[in-house]
Amino acid sequence: MGAASGRLDAVAFMAGLIAGVWVFAETYAALAGWLWSGDLGAVTFGDLLGVPFWVLAAGLVAMTIGLALALRFTLERP
Repeated sequence: MGAASGRLDAVAFMAGLIAGVWVFAETYAALAGWLWSGDLGAVTFGDLLGVPFWVLAAGLVAMTIGLALALRFTLERP
């Protein structure tokens, strides 16, 4: 929408996006070995940290509630 209205920052963003996709597409064959060298298979975040799934889920819920409360109190200030 910004590029359609002629905003230069949006036009620059779109040009960079297109250039980045083009460069990646052109160099993928050379980079494929490196890109897939770290394939760990079916490893979850819990496996990497060594904690059960419910601990990660509870932490995510707690962080979400904390962020919502922080935003509420921050935005209510005069």
